[in-house]
Amino acid sequence: MLVAGVALVSCQEVAPDTPDTPDTTPSFDASVRVADRSYAVGEAIAPLVLPEAAGGNGALRYALRPDVPGLTFDPRTRTLSGAPSTADTYKMTYRVTDADDNTSDGDADTLIFDIAVRPRSRSAVSCTYRGSGDQVCAVDTDGRALDEVAVSLRLGTTRPDVHVIATNTNSYPASARVVRLDAEADDARRGRAAGIDRPSRSRPSSSDSSAHAPAWVVEFNNNPPLPLVSRATGRARSELGAPSRPAEVGDTEIFNVFRGRGASAVRATARATVAGGGLTHRLAVWVADASWSDAHSTCSQVNCVTQPMVDAIAATFLKAGPDNDTYDWVTAVFGAPWGDHDNPDLISPDTDEIHVLLFDINGDESTEGGVLGYFYGGNVIRRDPDFPGFATNEKLMFYLDSVLLAEPDGAAWDLTDHWPSVLTGTLAHEFQHMIHLYQKIVRRGAVSEAWLNEMSSEMAVDLTARKREIFGPRGVAHTDGSAGQPVNRRGRLPRYNWHNDIQVTSWQNALENYAINYALGAYLARTYGAELFSRIVQSDRSGTAAIEAAITALTGARTTFGQVLADWAVANLLSDDPGAAAPYRYNSGDWIRSAAGGVTFDLGSINLYHYRFQYGPVADKYLDGPFLHPFQEFSDGVIRRPHSNAYTTLGRVTGTIRLRVNADAGMRITVVVKE
Repeated sequence: MLVAGVALVSCQEVAPDTPDTPDTTPSFDASVRVADRSYAVGEAIAPLVLPEAAGGNGALRYALRPDVPGLTFDPRTRTLSGAPSTADTYKMTYRVTDADDNTSDGDADTLIFDIAVRPRSRSAVSCTYRGSGDQVCAVDTDGRALDEVAVSLRLGTTRPDVHVIATNTNSYPASARVVRLDAEADDARRGRAAGIDRPSRSRPSSSDSSAHAPAWVVEFNNNPPLPLVSRATGRARSELGAPSRPAEVGDTEIFNVFRGRGASAVRATARATVAGGGLTHRLAVWVADASWSDAHSTCSQVNCVTQPMVDAIAATFLKAGPDNDTYDWVTAVFGAPWGDHDNPDLISPDTDEIHVLLFDINGDESTEGGVLGYFYGGNVIRRDPDFPGFATNEKLMFYLDSVLLAEPDGAAWDLTDHWPSVLTGTLAHEFQHMIHLYQKIVRRGAVSEAWLNEMSSEMAVDLTARKREIFGPRGVAHTDGSAGQPVNRRGRLPRYNWHNDIQVTSWQNALENYAINYALGAYLARTYGAELFSRIVQSDRSGTAAIEAAITALTGARTTFGQVLADWAVANLLSDDPGAAAPYRYNSGDWIRSAAGGVTFDLGSINLYHYRFQYGPVADKYLDGPFLHPFQEFSDGVIRRPHSNAYTTLGRVTGTIRLRVNADAGMRITVVVKE
């Protein structure tokens, strides 16, 4: 008998063929099939005798591959037996050959079938509430499929809030069905537990193509063409070209910019440069001539850019001295924006100047919002005579909207006014995109996924908000490390509460994508620290794998992205509790401090119940706190989006709560009890 891990082939000795023996092929009867099998981890299987073949020359040999851990195949009796030890799906090939010298596939026959080994199923889960505080009860911790699992939640005489979370850890849709069986089940199924008034589940998308960079620009940044990621080998640095002459104030240039789906030309003049003083990089701030105003000319736009505005933006981004500007803070976390590479299609690795162009991005003179700024990675590609129409500026550069930068709150402009302060955050956001391109794509040849890139940029703003003295995506004053006050409509989190069940790993270029990506990034940084994002961006891994590797490196414990999603979901519901234990803490009640690259960062606490989202045309249509689905949806087993969380509540309940749970593999069900 052969054991798992050893080739499952019979060792019978047979006489060799003689020249007079015709070569016949062994085969299974055409009507024979082997049905797929489903087994459970640790449970002995009924011995499976596989079919016998006929024909061939001499004794027949049987093999079954691949090995299934815990199971043993005996080729002499064609029997599979044992108890599987590892959950997985195995595509089995059962093969018969004969004893002659012909070992080709043409002298053999095979049968194919699947063996699915599922985790050991539990028939019941029981949790007892300790009587005070918050408590988490995980119905399953490994995402196994659940089949009619009974869940008992013993609350005693207390009457806490009870919530249920469905986490889809899969990269594809899946469903879970949670049915309540105790005395209050009828009210719960109708979504009327404790008289809670829930808003309609019909939530129109807030996608707005004018609110962010065009989708094709985002696509280029994350999936650049082959010349950008190809790598020549053995190139001398001198063969890669020299950087262009540094800009000087008064220089003029015609830049390629992007509106809609095409490029257009904007004439601009360098209005400020920063260099020297021990700086490792230079800065040039350009202003479109159509947006500029000084003693000699006044633009015709609704808002014109002046020299004090340019000087303020320049000093915000780069100035002499350590730990005092956007450049210092963002590079401390995410790394250098440019440097060594061996790709002759790209600008020189010695390029050390960053360019910022101020112009009316949408060409609409809007003072109400729209595209605040964008980065386009195509600017680091050299011009090619064979492709004269390719829109590259051959610079490290990004763009900011001049009209919004110049929009004052009152009669006089100040950098602390609403839109100017928002634009200082945009500097950090777009600068991270520049760094992301170099660190992940150019330097490491990795694939960049838009959702992770945008999350990192949102965190560049969040991490620098206190230093920059702006509200940032958290929407709380930079002077306040607490979770702020209720009825907060600022920042990304009101919209996140309303769209907290969409897929986090998808990018549709919509405002809700920014919201959910910031929410997850904010949780990760407050749980694992700023250095987590250093490891995510400076990694040759992409997407969820980059997050998993970064957490493992920091903690020494392997954590799956599915576990991150489930922990984050609990943290959402417990964000009003400053005493929540790790890894469920969004909210410490004050600043949460961490460091990266020798720089210390303070992140303010977050209480999602303090944010209000107005979802209707009138003021009384609003949501405070996370969106909770009616329990009926959980009872009906609604399909959940990939990599998403969905929440419901049973309201304030007492006694023993009984649930029956069915869930696809990869769905995690968690019950959260709140005092």
